[in-house]
Amino acid sequence: MHTFSETGSVPAFLAKLWRLVEDSETNDLISWSTDGRSFIIQNQAQFAKELLPLNYKHNNMASFIRQLNMYGFHKITSIDNGGLRFDKDEMEFTHPCFQKDHPYLLEHIKRKIATSKQQQLQAQQQAEDKSALKLEAVSRVLSEVKNMRGRQDTLDSRFQTMKQENEALWREIAILRQKHHKQQQIVNKVRRSRRRRSS
Repeated sequence: MHTFSETGSVPAFLAKLWRLVEDSETNDLISWSTDGRSFIIQNQAQFAKELLPLNYKHNNMASFIRQLNMYGFHKITSIDNGGLRFDKDEMEFTHPCFQKDHPYLLEHIKRKIATSKQQQLQAQQQAEDKSALKLEAVSRVLSEVKNMRGRQDTLDSRFQTMKQENEALWREIAILRQKHHKQQQIVNKVRRSRRRRSS
C-alpha cells in the first residue's frame, strides 16, 4: 500500500479517503477505477452504513459528497465516460491530484475557501456586466438582421418590378412579331398581284 508523509500537510479527510480507496479489503464498496484517475463507490447505502462511521464518525452520504465537493472532486456522469455506467447506485469521483500510485499529489488538494461578501458582490457584478454585454450583442445582431430584412424586402420589390417589366416587354415583342408577320403577309400579297399584272 502506498503511503504519504504524515506531516499534517494532508487534511484528515483526504488521508482517510486515500486509505479507504487503497485498501483492497474494501474494494467491493470503494476502489480505484481501471485507469486509476478516479475512484468508484459501488454501493452507496452499504458504504454509508459500514465504512463512513468507521472513518468519518457519521453515516451521512450527502455530507460525505459535500466534503468531496469542497475539496474540488467532481462526480463523473455516465455521459462523461461514454454512457458506460448505468448502475444508479454506483458513483465515480475524480480530482487531478487524487490518482493511484501518486500519494505525494494529495498535499496539492486544497479545501475551497468560502468567498467573502465583497467577492460575492464582485462576482455578481461581473455576471450582470456579462449579461448586459450579451443583451447588447443580441440587440445589435437583431438590429442588423432587421436592416438586412429591410434591404432584402427592397431587393425583392425591385426584382418583382423588373420581372413585371420584363414580362410586359416580352408581351410587346410578341405583339410586334404578330404585326410584323401580318405586314409581311400583306407585302407578299401585293408583290404576287403585281407579278400577275406584269405577266
